[in-house]
Amino acid sequence: MGLKDLLDRLGVKELYPTQREILDRGLLEGGNFVLAAPTAAGKTLSAEMVMDVELEGGGKVLYLVPLRSLAYEKYEEFSRVFPRHRVRISIGDYDSSEEPLGQYDLIVMTYEKFDSVQRHGAGWLGQLTLLVLDEVHYVGDPYRGPTLEMAVSKFMHDNDDARRVALSATITNLDEVASWLGATPIRVNWRPVPLRVAMYHAGHLIYQDGRIEPLPGEGVIPLVTKSLESGGQAIIFYNRRMDAVSWAEKLSSRLNLDGVDLEEIAGDSLRSYGSSKLVERLSKSMRGGVAFHHAGLPFELRKAVEQAFRSGRIKVITATPTLAAGVNLPARTVIISSYMRFDRRLGRMAPISIMEFWQMVGRAGRPRYDPYGEAFVVVRGDRDADRVFRRYLSSDPEPITSSLYDISQLRNHVLALVASWGYMERSDLDEVFRRTLLYVQGGRSLLDRSLPYVLSSLEREGFLTSDSGGYEATPVGKRVSELYIDPSSAHLLIQAMDELDRMFSEGSRPELPVLHLLSTLPDMPRVSLQRGNRSELEDILEEMEPLLPLEELPVSSVNELLQITKAALSLELWISGVPEGDIERRVGIEPGDLRGLAETGAWLCYAFSEITRLMGKIALADWLGILSMRLRHGIPEEMLQLVSIRGIGRVRARILFEAGYRTVKDIAEASPEELERLPGIGRHLSREIVERARSMSDAGSSN
Repeated sequence: MGLKDLLDRLGVKELYPTQREILDRGLLEGGNFVLAAPTAAGKTLSAEMVMDVELEGGGKVLYLVPLRSLAYEKYEEFSRVFPRHRVRISIGDYDSSEEPLGQYDLIVMTYEKFDSVQRHGAGWLGQLTLLVLDEVHYVGDPYRGPTLEMAVSKFMHDNDDARRVALSATITNLDEVASWLGATPIRVNWRPVPLRVAMYHAGHLIYQDGRIEPLPGEGVIPLVTKSLESGGQAIIFYNRRMDAVSWAEKLSSRLNLDGVDLEEIAGDSLRSYGSSKLVERLSKSMRGGVAFHHAGLPFELRKAVEQAFRSGRIKVITATPTLAAGVNLPARTVIISSYMRFDRRLGRMAPISIMEFWQMVGRAGRPRYDPYGEAFVVVRGDRDADRVFRRYLSSDPEPITSSLYDISQLRNHVLALVASWGYMERSDLDEVFRRTLLYVQGGRSLLDRSLPYVLSSLEREGFLTSDSGGYEATPVGKRVSELYIDPSSAHLLIQAMDELDRMFSEGSRPELPVLHLLSTLPDMPRVSLQRGNRSELEDILEEMEPLLPLEELPVSSVNELLQITKAALSLELWISGVPEGDIERRVGIEPGDLRGLAETGAWLCYAFSEITRLMGKIALADWLGILSMRLRHGIPEEMLQLVSIRGIGRVRARILFEAGYRTVKDIAEASPEELERLPGIGRHLSREIVERARSMSDAGSSN
């Protein structure tokens, strides 16, 4: 076994300069490094070479990624690359230390999952011999960065002997990031497929070197046509979902390409979404060889689009920039339709970052398929042309900077740190923070200004206690940290608990007020109000009895309050079992967004249940636990037994329930022949679910 065996398994005949650099520096069998190299330049194989050494030597490897879609991709890849070793993916359930993971050799996780198992004091973390950080530039992201930074800093403090490998396509301040990780900085500028980058303005392509090439026309169509005529595929990035969808439809009708039937790829999963207008538009567009891709699409359908594109059955994808970060999906041509995007923090349109520009551009050019990659940014005005050329085509990406200075993020991670230690002396707290990128870049001063305020606010809200030597988490503070929710969210839940208990004890089951409160929390994503029915939302607000006075909610505007109400209404319809297509038509929320709301809402409701239980309100906690399960599955309470049978989801549960099958016992006593006659069940599944129901009934009767 060794490097040759690994390369033989992968069919690699010759190493790229990226991988040779690791060998030449003697980093294959020892040492830490941060590797900055272009997309498709061989960063993953560079890491796999080191991973192979660790695994063959009896080590244990943890591979971290920013997004779930990437985690699935890497899990599938590593299962093929390392067939002799036990590979596992772990991305869900933030209330567990995942101790069974100690049995595995190679684990793939998201940043947040890694942070959560640290909070639970997972014993197997001490067994790790190698930590790989993919897309490490995310440490500068204002939303995801603090979690990655603190989790890695805690890990380095506790497991300093474990090796560290970090990968990215875009790091300007490589030495600073390497200093944070105690690693060797390595920059490789070689790219396996030459990349041509230009802006498209006034019927001309203007390249980085100043060369000008005429291309009559305007907008994206001449660029797409150019790509297709040369035998390539194209990804077009739009700054709004509605533009990605509408342009997919326009291109589908104008280009007249051979496409694919979505149902052929997605199969049974299409039934889950009912008569969704968004899914219908995708299906029609794909028949014309063009697909759109954004977070409003459910995960399964995004994967179907990616599969169709990789196989060449779809020639063009119109996408929002999330595709650039979340999926390894290169194309011959990348087109950026506009360099402006709405910035939620500024409340207006603003230029995208240079880093984001190069993340999108980096998708151009498929090794082994394309002789070159080409990336174009569409520019309309003369003034914009000058700005784009100077800002994007002639500049390096911005340096990566820590986002831990954000007080709300800092509160969350300080509580987690103290709670995981039990009792933490001030000197230990300082020692961990000295391992952060924030300390590397800002020194002591930033921490001296922020930490005292954060610690005192956590004490004031009852999450921490202190003495002259250090800090300790209270029982509720420790549980909030384990539940992986923002302390500000927990504070609001605790404030609302007495009013909810009053309603509950009087016989009320206030689902909508609870859903409204959950939708208010900082952990909950905001939905767009663009397609919401304002008058209906205003009526709901007028009639609803909230758990907290509206003026006490952390809401900055009437629009934000209506957004929260729209989310609550969407969730109420979801737990009532209303088909997703009907919810989309009534409320204007797309299936992917609805699933994301429901998943987060289920977790927050579970957290509410656990905090309530800790306060001794057992009956209320049990009811909230049931509500959490309903949010998870999207069903009324009476169908919960049915979805406990593997293979039955919300759609099949409704079909079975309406046919008179209400319990596990009903299914166990049914014949497979009876069930297979029902729509969406079929012969094979009917036998499986009857067998599972009978097994569950037997287990229940023996207990």
